[in-house]
Amino acid sequence: MYRLTRTPRSKTDPRRVLPVVLNVGATLCLACAGTGDDPPRSGASGDAEWEIVEDLRLDAEAEDFSLIGRLYVGPQREIVVPELQDSRMRVYDSAGTLVTMIGRSGEGPGEFQHVGPVYWAADTLVVGDGSLARTTYFLADGTVARTEAFRFWNPRFDAERPDSTFFAFVPQAIDDEGAMLGAAYLRLRESAELVVLRVPRDGTPGVVASPPQYEDERWSVTISGLTNPVPFAFRPRSEIAPDGSGFLFMTADQSTLDPTYNLTLVRPTNDTVFSRSYAYPGEPIPDSAMERGIAGMVPENNLARRFRAGARARAPVVYPPAYVTLGLDGTIWVELRPTDRGTPVHVISEAGDRIGSLLLPPRSRIRQAGLTHLWVTESDALGLAGVVRYQVIRPG
Repeated sequence: MYRLTRTPRSKTDPRRVLPVVLNVGATLCLACAGTGDDPPRSGASGDAEWEIVEDLRLDAEAEDFSLIGRLYVGPQREIVVPELQDSRMRVYDSAGTLVTMIGRSGEGPGEFQHVGPVYWAADTLVVGDGSLARTTYFLADGTVARTEAFRFWNPRFDAERPDSTFFAFVPQAIDDEGAMLGAAYLRLRESAELVVLRVPRDGTPGVVASPPQYEDERWSVTISGLTNPVPFAFRPRSEIAPDGSGFLFMTADQSTLDPTYNLTLVRPTNDTVFSRSYAYPGEPIPDSAMERGIAGMVPENNLARRFRAGARARAPVVYPPAYVTLGLDGTIWVELRPTDRGTPVHVISEAGDRIGSLLLPPRSRIRQAGLTHLWVTESDALGLAGVVRYQVIRPG
């Protein structure tokens, strides 16, 4: 089982961590503490350059997209594009044909205040709404099947009569046994700890994993109950597999000119599949850039000097990786720091071996992936994001 860690949290401001859970439509802020194995050796397979060829484009202007960010790929390779400003989603089939549009702003059936995590229960589309504290199930044609209130939701850490040991639970996936998986807070005596929670159909919750917390001193400074991130430090990240089959936790060691990122893959059965460190090219952070970042950490107040001193003591040496994606088939896609040519990407197998690399076009970010295809959002010259699917071409 992934080790349960306890990081005490000040009672002065327990709510500061809640936005991390309320906005988990993209990526949870979790990470692993350990790096169990040595970094894998470079080899022909791990260093092999893969190619990608565009095979579908949903242009931002042609589709008249509003603001989009995350996108979701379903079991039939349908593409769900949330438009957050409009509180709705567009559903395209695998050929890129618009099938239906789901939702609008409101509080009635099929309406949203916030389009949160999107996932599937068999062929039923499931959408969470943190603002309304509920989950809505949609049939393939966009018809509302049912609506369920969030379980273990009361976001008040300091409630006088808490109704559960857990609170602020946001489901992100349903596993093959029908259990919901997602982020929640474990209510301790004088603190709260972010955990990955599994809630089966009988409603009995269980902690699957508890990675190091957002306040870890390796990437943040906490003073008087207030936490601020260290500039340029990689914040812990987590991905939950779309089918609920696993959890990926990522941290990075930026303390030397030979940096590593660290990945741990955990099953809901509490088994750690692997925990390994991987070298990546370290680009030094200029002192001037670090000083500007530290200077802008907090407003001028009686704590500013202490925050900045703490940040200098923890200042990373090199820039961090950018993002990580746990693919549809268990592969892992690590995006490094973007360059003028594009974004270098490392591809890791489900077993933890580096199996290839590729260059993502400029202004692109991976949103879903597999060994055969990548789904990305790509910004145009005006900053509008469209959706592009690429076919993955591997050597041999």
